Amino acid sequence: MEGPAQSHRTLRFGVFEVDFRAAELHKYGVRIRLEEQPFHILALLLERPGDLVTREELRQKLWSADTFVDFDRSLNKAMSKLRLALGDSAETPRYIETLHRRGYRFIAPIQPQPADSSAVDAPELKRGPSPSPSTSPASPVAAYLESGLTLRRWQVIAAMVLILVGLAAPYYLRSRQVVKAGTPTSSVVPRRSVAVLGFTNLSGRPEQSWVSTALSDWLTTELSAGEQLRTIPAETVARMRMELSLPDSASLSKESLARIGSNLGTDLVVVGSYASLGKDSGGLVRLDLRLQDCRSGETIVATSETGAETRLFDLVAQAGETLRNRLGVQAVTRKEAAEVAVALPKNHDAARFYSEGLAKLRVFDALGARDLFLKAIAEEPAFALSHASLATAWATLGYDENARDEAKRAFELSSNLPRAERLLVEGRYYEMSKNWEKAAEIYRALFAFFPDSLDYGMALSHAQVSGGKGREALDTIEALKKLPPPLGDDPRLDLSEARAAESLGDYKRDEASCLRAAQKAQALGASLLFAQARVNQSWASLNLGNSDEAVRAAADAKPIFAAVGDQRGVASAINLNGIALEYKGDSLGAKKMYEQSLLISRKIGNKLGVANELDDLGDVLLALGDLQGAREKYEDSLAADQEIANPDGVALAKGALGVVLLAMGDHAGAKKVSQESVDLCRSIGDREKTAIALAGLGDILRVEGSLDQARKYESEAISIFDEIGDKQSSARFQLELAELSLDEHKGAEAAAIATRVSREFARQRAIRDESLAEAVLAQALLAQGDVPAAKAAIDHALSLFDKYHDRQVELLVALTAARVRAASGSAPDLAAATNRLEQVLAESNRTGFLRYTFEARLALGEIELQSGNRLNGRQHLESLMKDASAKNFELVAREAASDLKQIPRPQ
Repeated sequence: MEGPAQSHRTLRFGVFEVDFRAAELHKYGVRIRLEEQPFHILALLLERPGDLVTREELRQKLWSADTFVDFDRSLNKAMSKLRLALGDSAETPRYIETLHRRGYRFIAPIQPQPADSSAVDAPELKRGPSPSPSTSPASPVAAYLESGLTLRRWQVIAAMVLILVGLAAPYYLRSRQVVKAGTPTSSVVPRRSVAVLGFTNLSGRPEQSWVSTALSDWLTTELSAGEQLRTIPAETVARMRMELSLPDSASLSKESLARIGSNLGTDLVVVGSYASLGKDSGGLVRLDLRLQDCRSGETIVATSETGAETRLFDLVAQAGETLRNRLGVQAVTRKEAAEVAVALPKNHDAARFYSEGLAKLRVFDALGARDLFLKAIAEEPAFALSHASLATAWATLGYDENARDEAKRAFELSSNLPRAERLLVEGRYYEMSKNWEKAAEIYRALFAFFPDSLDYGMALSHAQVSGGKGREALDTIEALKKLPPPLGDDPRLDLSEARAAESLGDYKRDEASCLRAAQKAQALGASLLFAQARVNQSWASLNLGNSDEAVRAAADAKPIFAAVGDQRGVASAINLNGIALEYKGDSLGAKKMYEQSLLISRKIGNKLGVANELDDLGDVLLALGDLQGAREKYEDSLAADQEIANPDGVALAKGALGVVLLAMGDHAGAKKVSQESVDLCRSIGDREKTAIALAGLGDILRVEGSLDQARKYESEAISIFDEIGDKQSSARFQLELAELSLDEHKGAEAAAIATRVSREFARQRAIRDESLAEAVLAQALLAQGDVPAAKAAIDHALSLFDKYHDRQVELLVALTAARVRAASGSAPDLAAATNRLEQVLAESNRTGFLRYTFEARLALGEIELQSGNRLNGRQHLESLMKDASAKNFELVAREAASDLKQIPRPQ
């Protein structure tokens, strides 16, 4: 008599079914391609659900001892393929749990299915290692494993085949190009693509506008079901509508279709309208739509569907079925239809709030979108995509911690979503958690599933860049560029290439990629992509020292962002203009730009933008000599960064606070926050900010006289800047090394550094920095006794005096000019030098730059000694030595003590 287990030929877990007679894995009735070895592993795990299946057991059953196989590598590879097919993850497993170095366990509940059953909605069994009919020796699993040739015999045969293939390989490879598995090339045949452009609201009632977004998103999800069509993301469609200024229309002209197809890279578009038929109709809604071909301009389908307003999904399903039939695409299965149904919340008000939030997010209103998503979640807390979209809104506003929490909640609720959507939710969770390795793993899986998807490929590239793997990102972009046109020619690929190049410090490639993206975008009429390319190019030009081109590029982008209401983009363009002006030494102009950008960021609720602008304003106020104002801005920036849990910003603000506190004479406070900045930068792995923090701490150590330690930090900072290709920052901090060389009485070494750096700044037209370099050079030449050369250098520095605004540089140049003037030793020159030093002393006292107060006092004491006024000179230097030591400015105190040793004590 046949046992109960033998009446079943399939097992079900989650959304999957395993047919052991056919040795096939199915999802919602659709066969999932799975190689033999991964299927064998799945069968063995299903034989003993809830129990540990050791790696040794798998080796004995699946790998013959007679074959020459790297078992660990082969098993790991097979397991990866199995997880990929199941959409599973080793870190957050739904089906297969990894027990490190021991083996694997199948943890999902399983359900036996009768041979003639097509039902897939039976409740799942309790999770865990409870007994199941599938564990019976007569179960379909056991029958499968015991049937036909043994696996070991198959392995022997496979090994023989591999040997034969190995012998034939040299001949085969001569005629075929080897292509890495999963890497898209020109041989990929892209799926037909379709973009749902939206539906015109014919009712004239604004409160029904949300229905257009709902219908569009639902229909896009419906058409993507079964993965036979490539659908254009709604965000990309929204960008195109703004760029091409398309009117609401139920049909498009041939010319408009050509422009849309070129802009989106799509074959087909869906347009239409909807209208409520009024109360007398019983709440019916009519949906009219057209499917149009972008190349021929023809209308392929024109159809109307009518249904109840409370059952909009039925309308979408009917319309989708009509489109699929006309396109010859397989009908949606019952389970796929169920997945489509969860593209919107079940609750009517939640669906409305969610759709309205998406509409606002797509037109750059993240603040308004955030509030609507919060309302949607209040109505239906378990809808995953509301949490995912809220995470995006929080991230756009700069609230990284809030974004991470919402992304995690979305991930926890995502199990009922379609495979691609579920993986996207998971990938974004890892992104917002800054787990870039896991994010890349997810996007790599999506890319493998859909090698014709630019969006998944670019998401992979972004994760690789963020994870410090810029070269891998460039490889990904190169693979995408091999896709057939128009996919491989998309300007977004050039923008992704630019970002990867920037991460590697290759600013020339960065700038060239941005220029190429801008040219392509302009040709396509993609004005927003053009603006983004110009903004990115502005930053690349700044890194290359071309401030004038940076200003032009930012100026090109600003009006485009403004025209479509992208205020965040406007603020970014203005900010870059400010940075360019600051690099040129125009602190007043930069201050104006930063204040404008700050107002915009506050208006749109962008906390991250606010924090950044406050930090930038602190920089220019410091340059203008407003130490208290700079301190307040840095502290406000720090508070804003702490509010949104932005460790990058916290590290930067603390480093800046260290600079201003040192300038004000608070050595202990400066050293404390600077060390905190270094530690935080190291912990988050931001190399550029680490270099900035190290250089700041090095300057503090120099002031306190710890020259060896200061040189170590400054040298490490310079090495980092050199590695990432930031020439301007490297040159600035090389000047710190030149000053350290002067402190160590190595004038020739200091002069060589200052000469080289000055030339670099002149090439970059960085006037302020060039003036500073010439002043340091003058000091180095003076230390070597070459007064004429020192005078030439300081005269050059003074000639640039009126072309920039930086109080610290101005004080240093003036102080150096006085020292050079005094070097002649003539009475008139000594008097003129004294007069200038007293002016420096008065200005440094007024602005609070204690460092230059001490430096001016030291120079005045030395001039008094030079003039023969030893008594006053001694009193002056003794007072300075005491005051400098009290503030831990030990370097100045030592120099004063050294001068005092040269004066005979009065008897």
